[in-house]
Amino acid sequence: MPNEKTCIRVGDLKSREDFPFARLEGVGPNLAGWGVVETCLLLPEAVCIMAGPSACLRHSAFMAHARGFTERFFMLCTPELDMTLGRHLDIVEKGIAEIAAQREEKVVFLIVCCPDYILGTDFTGVIERLEKQTGKHIILGAMAPITIGLKDSPFTSAYSSFYDFLKHVERKPDPDAVNLLGTFMPLSDSGELYRVLHGAGISKVHQIPLCDDLEQFAQMAHAGSSLVLHPLANGLNSSMEKGMGIASAFVPTSYGFSSIATCYDRIAATIGRSLDTESIEAEARKAAAPLLEDLKGKTIAVGCSINGSPWELATALVEFGLQVDVIFARGTFKPYEWGYIERLREIAPDIRAFNASHPSLCGKTAPFDHVDLAYGVDAGIFCTKAANVPLSRYQEQMHGYENTLWMLEQTRAALTNPVANYEWIYHHDFLI
Repeated sequence: MPNEKTCIRVGDLKSREDFPFARLEGVGPNLAGWGVVETCLLLPEAVCIMAGPSACLRHSAFMAHARGFTERFFMLCTPELDMTLGRHLDIVEKGIAEIAAQREEKVVFLIVCCPDYILGTDFTGVIERLEKQTGKHIILGAMAPITIGLKDSPFTSAYSSFYDFLKHVERKPDPDAVNLLGTFMPLSDSGELYRVLHGAGISKVHQIPLCDDLEQFAQMAHAGSSLVLHPLANGLNSSMEKGMGIASAFVPTSYGFSSIATCYDRIAATIGRSLDTESIEAEARKAAAPLLEDLKGKTIAVGCSINGSPWELATALVEFGLQVDVIFARGTFKPYEWGYIERLREIAPDIRAFNASHPSLCGKTAPFDHVDLAYGVDAGIFCTKAANVPLSRYQEQMHGYENTLWMLEQTRAALTNPVANYEWIYHHDFLI
């Protein structure tokens, strides 16, 4: 059994302070995907330049290669001594000027690392001179793991900065247009959510990953409403709501039928139209029944690297009549997740919630040998004998009841033909 300080019974988890924190947490296997660089490059006509010590840049170099966006990503190696003495500002300014002169993109994201964050380096003058010299918009951000857990993470700040390219647009509200915010892999236009929206008379659906240029991105300013599919987009959505009057609904990626029904109710209320989803739900329940029957009696673990909330998925699985034994989580609870935690306290209080980043948990796998099925690459790393279902942000992006069926179909495939975590990580580019 791992150190008892690494976990807590869900029945005893009543506040953030109850969660097993450590004074110094490790970089757990849950920290994969939606990095600062990836977030920045969702914006069309943008390049990202990361400046920092070589050790800090190494991980991002591998990630950029794995994700296939090296064409718009550059790195400036700044020696530690120069950073300490403040001499690296000239290196950064010169490097960005040289890169910007060779690129057609209109936006440059300057991403600094932990040392600059700790030192409080002031880039104001550098940015002002570069914008004047290059004629490009320079946005400062940070790739700083030490900031994990802060109210505004570097990822959220980067995504929220996109508002700068919308706030000056002369808005012409279009009630037949909807924004989907918080997607990395875009939803398919043949998917369930598109069909439901089109059935309600929505003719235009905007997603940032599908925008070819800033002009197309600017069309999002005219949408009658926005649907937020990931908490990352809350900051951007808040600015669009307050500054532009665009109504919105928070409808995060979910797996439970009750959660999905609630999301559709919120969408209907926000766009002011009725949605025809009853037949879709009925068909999904019918298709899910045999898939769920195959999972009865299996011990399940849920990790927090999944696309969605581990608490919501765990709640859905328990309500489906399945046995969830372990949740690997982080202490950065989203406000909406407490509703699911409260529900789990009622229906499955003995589930153990582990801090996936706790150093005392590092390398401990034997305590989880009894787990048969693990959702999330991070859960699979701890549960080495379990069939692993990644549910990664880099697989298909779905929403609604089809997302539940996709999850169950992925589960059947994993149980039929198990794939080792090594294979998932190194051959499917799920870089940790």
